[in-house]
Amino acid sequence: MTESHSLLAPASGKRLLIAIVLNAIIFIVELIGGLLTNSLALVSDAMHNLSDFFALILSYIASKIVLWKSTSQKSYGYVRVEIFVAFINALTLVLIAGYIIYEGINRFLHPTPIIGLWMIIVAVVGLIANTIATLLLRKEAHHNLNIKSAYLHLLTDAIESLAVVVVGILIVWQGWYILDPIISIAIGLFVLKSAWSILVETVDILTEGTPKGIDLTAVAEFIQSFPEIENVHHLHIWSLSSQFRALSAHLVVKDCLVSKGSEITKRIEKALHDEFKINHPTLQLECEICHEQETIVDIHQEHRRR
Repeated sequence: MTESHSLLAPASGKRLLIAIVLNAIIFIVELIGGLLTNSLALVSDAMHNLSDFFALILSYIASKIVLWKSTSQKSYGYVRVEIFVAFINALTLVLIAGYIIYEGINRFLHPTPIIGLWMIIVAVVGLIANTIATLLLRKEAHHNLNIKSAYLHLLTDAIESLAVVVVGILIVWQGWYILDPIISIAIGLFVLKSAWSILVETVDILTEGTPKGIDLTAVAEFIQSFPEIENVHHLHIWSLSSQFRALSAHLVVKDCLVSKGSEITKRIEKALHDEFKINHPTLQLECEICHEQETIVDIHQEHRRR
């Protein structure tokens, strides 16, 4: 059976820890700067960074917990902690985005003067720190949902800081104070869009939905394409984490030796891993369809005929 969890490497854990420290510094600098300059954009960015600070701590804790060995009570170990943390991070972002948009609308209706020069200086500090933190996590974000959520937190912060710098320049140059709440609302909408896709994906995993990018019918047809397989039923595919895809299915084959059956399952398991990245398949061989269960393929074909 092919099974591999690509867990967070120690070096990645250190990079995450550095990002946590940078985020704490950014929050303090931007909050103080936002209050002194009367900039809602800076305060909004600071609040977002505060949520990132806690999100990164959760991600760091999760990166350690998933390394814990499995037990008789936790036979799969703690790989799903990654998904719980990603869910909390994404949900936090959605709530923060709502707050930023609400405050932005209020400030838009009642604009106030802003000290643009200091706004620029503080935003530049935030931009540099956020860019460094984002680059630290960029590599791991491609194959770890937990790190991806933390990476998106930092990436949106970097973009926000850049936008605040531009707005600060325009405020100093033209005195367009109305841009401060406008950019705050834009930040809120951007954060909301970034977080929503992760929130949907984590909920789908927690409710054991079919993994993103997997077509259940296509998998059934792929298994049934093997010459020894006469029927596929009771097929289920789900994820325990962003890197752990499980599958269970009943396969009807012609009566054969146990050794032959073992060879068939090993070949299918390898093919499923290579084709669909399913790394924990459980296949039960049978000589006939149990309880007259329809196959996924049969159901799909019947649906097409209708």
